[in-house]
Amino acid sequence: METSEQSLEDRKNKIIKWVRNPYNATFILILILAIAIRIYYFALTYNQPLWWDEAEYMNIANRFAFGLEYEFTPVRPVLLSFVTSLFFRLSPSLFFPRFLLLIFSISSVIGVYLLGKELYHKKIGLIAAYLMAVFYLNMFFTSRLLVDMPSLTFFIFSALYFYRYFKYGSHKALYIGAVLISIGTAFKQSTGFFLMAVLIYLLITEKFNFLKRKELWISGIIFFLVISPYLIFGYIEFGGFVLAQGSAQVGPTSAGMTNFQRFYQGTSGYFDLFPTYLSWTLLLIFILGLLMMYPLILGFDILIKKGDKQLKKLLFLFLIFIIPIVLASTLIGHNENRYIINAMPAVFIISSAFIYRLFRITKKQNKFFAVLILIALLAYIGFFQLSSTDSLIRVKVDSYSEIRDAGYWYRDNTPPSDLLVTKSVIQVLFYSKKESVSYPQTEQEFEDLLQNNPKIKYLMVSAYENQPAWTNSYVERNNLDVAKAFFRGEQPIVIIYHLKNQSISINDSMTQ
Repeated sequence: METSEQSLEDRKNKIIKWVRNPYNATFILILILAIAIRIYYFALTYNQPLWWDEAEYMNIANRFAFGLEYEFTPVRPVLLSFVTSLFFRLSPSLFFPRFLLLIFSISSVIGVYLLGKELYHKKIGLIAAYLMAVFYLNMFFTSRLLVDMPSLTFFIFSALYFYRYFKYGSHKALYIGAVLISIGTAFKQSTGFFLMAVLIYLLITEKFNFLKRKELWISGIIFFLVISPYLIFGYIEFGGFVLAQGSAQVGPTSAGMTNFQRFYQGTSGYFDLFPTYLSWTLLLIFILGLLMMYPLILGFDILIKKGDKQLKKLLFLFLIFIIPIVLASTLIGHNENRYIINAMPAVFIISSAFIYRLFRITKKQNKFFAVLILIALLAYIGFFQLSSTDSLIRVKVDSYSEIRDAGYWYRDNTPPSDLLVTKSVIQVLFYSKKESVSYPQTEQEFEDLLQNNPKIKYLMVSAYENQPAWTNSYVERNNLDVAKAFFRGEQPIVIIYHLKNQSISINDSMTQ
């Protein structure tokens, strides 16, 4: 009994000692800040309507959970949908999958701290964790049921464990990293871009000698074993290698470009938006941080010949920054800010390294002034990021709410056999659990569709989607009656029309 009590007392003392460490206490404060901000926006957004991509992932989840008839393409990874399907078996609410993303988001802050600490030290890790805690894209995609937040989190922790392998030679760290990057790739295929950074790192630092390392071959086997259920599912579902098929569907050829054209357009587009991502102040800091990495260029021959530890660190950090941007720009046919979010941990660590160096230089002159500058700088960056977060989330929080309401109306007010023509097929399916029909391109095709399918009774026009050009004139020429309209203020955003002039009171149907 005494031994048990003594052991409990020892643990308590260790925890107290750990918390009293000023760096650990600062990390706890940053984590509390990150959690508080995210819980605030979680409360604001957990009932928000789904966008197209979100609804598709949730439809796939309903297929896994309840056998919903739903076909999707290889471009959609399935792990988020599969995990969500488990939640759906407990409750149809979106609360649990949204809460899962909240956990991933908080974990990303912890991961950046650990990665910054491993690459440099605790102080730089703390600054980087703060930047991730307030980063507006992190918080915005925390509130969206998309695969980007799991991808970011697994990318960070994969980088952490692979770097521990490179730094200490820990086989255990390597195998954990292989498991993490495999799971992350099943959440989002482009998470696997990290493996290209690892390959380039090994080729530069070891040439082809790394091929003799038994543990690397074992880690490759672990990667494929962990991801094999996804690959097997993809082969059964799509009849091929799902990762290659998904990449082909979103590649530059889908946008009518060569890889080189797409690379130029993609990278220039992303870098043009860096002031929006970071603010001009943080962008300048990041650029100065990159310039601090000049030994990587000057000592590149030393890196290749002798493998200097500091140069290896800089190489690894630079690669996990640039590779996600280059590959997203080259292999994906259009730009979206979420496609390069995995580059941001390195951006924040590089920026933090410069901020810390600036603090040390200033501290030699005047410690109080140095602390004041550091607090003011971080407060300004936090203010910019939180302002961007608030404006972006609030302006998007009600978007597509009229589509959601239309889906519920379609479910509750039409016979099971009746069909709706809409451009929002994916969202309507999620909310109504009823089949609908997508718009044909031409009016003649639409008329043929009506002739061949008498179950089509409704036509939905939406301000959110681009209907074919013939739609409005068709509605006017055929004097279609309004079955239901959904307004924002006095402006109708979504209107559902009866086809074939079925009798209905326009005055009654126009009520909200």
